[in-house]
Amino acid sequence: MISMGAVTTNLMSLEEFERLDTTDQVELLKGELIRMPPAQYDHDESAERLFLLLNTALDRLPESSPDSPIGKVHHERGYLFPGHPPSWLKPDVSISHPGQLHRRYYEGVPLMVFEIVSEYDRAKDLEAKVAEYLANGAAEVWVIYPSKRHAWVYHSATRAAILETKSVHSDLLPGIEIPFTEFL
Repeated sequence: MISMGAVTTNLMSLEEFERLDTTDQVELLKGELIRMPPAQYDHDESAERLFLLLNTALDRLPESSPDSPIGKVHHERGYLFPGHPPSWLKPDVSISHPGQLHRRYYEGVPLMVFEIVSEYDRAKDLEAKVAEYLANGAAEVWVIYPSKRHAWVYHSATRAAILETKSVHSDLLPGIEIPFTEFL
């Protein structure tokens, strides 16, 4: 979820971003402030159900795939990307890298990103976020369209394949398949 009627201002530093006094949901994309109204009920419910399903599945993953390079599943966790200008993004659902560094925020991108598109998201904002995630090392970015019950799956910058699918499944999540009907 990024735009929902996004308003972009002049480039900001991380320090200016952290000092914002707002109840809006905000993200920082290459120094640009993105403001969003609160997510609607159905959107939050879908993201929360996906988080719970992934979390349950990943709890069982070490038994079947002990060498799987997976960290923790998160719902709306903030990630700070290196660089100038900075980015601080908060995907709907994410899976961190195992042992991912964190101080005040996770540092660097998540391993996997799941963005559930709302009626207010703009294609150019989603594209910019996908590009930022991939450019900084995310292995996969899922952009899930609830009304169509499908997703575009973007792989790391070295594999620019886009896959249309109707369930969450990945080589990174061996043996896990979550049909969209279970969370949308």
